[in-house]
Amino acid sequence: MKSAIASLAVFGLVLLLSSGAFAFTVSHLATDTELLALVSDTIFVAEGRIGDLGGAATFELDLGQSTSAPYTTAQYPWISAAVEPFTIAYDNVTGLVTFTLGGKTLTYTTPFPMFGDIFVRTRAVEADRSVVVQDLVLNGQSVGDVSSAVGPGLDILWISGAPLSSGFTLTGTATLVWIGAAPTQSRLAFQIKVAKLAVVGTANESWGGIKGLYR
Repeated sequence: MKSAIASLAVFGLVLLLSSGAFAFTVSHLATDTELLALVSDTIFVAEGRIGDLGGAATFELDLGQSTSAPYTTAQYPWISAAVEPFTIAYDNVTGLVTFTLGGKTLTYTTPFPMFGDIFVRTRAVEADRSVVVQDLVLNGQSVGDVSSAVGPGLDILWISGAPLSSGFTLTGTATLVWIGAAPTQSRLAFQIKVAKLAVVGTANESWGGIKGLYR
């Protein structure tokens, strides 16, 4: 019994819905190296970044399979310390992903139907900057944790075990804070990455064949 409890504590906090009932775990990663070691495939990622505060030179919001080559982008004039509500929704019937923040709505359709993990990554490269993603609610259940980085810093909140492939809605708030001149590009940013882990069970052996159809 003691060993089982200890193992549970190491992995993370287990959150159980009292009715309707699904369970998920939350824990934290300290580095991108840990994240890369866990993830086999990124299904989609929604990003909010400082950019150039809504100017024409670059973007502040994006959505797609990667942040390096996003499917769609939008401008957004961040205000320091403003709390910005957001929603990310996935429709398992159509594969449509919707990312909404500050009156902007971005959409992307993923062909990949099987995944089970969310990583909420926050990063502040420079001092006197911070970013926090909090008030997270997954399918009506409070996640009970936050992702927060104070520059120079990085934090990755890992949400695992929820039935994401059946469709989900994640809501929360994002707050970017800076003192003095604003940073630029991705020096102050958050990403919400939905992914498939590198280690999968035998029930998912068909994944490689499905993914191969789209390469």
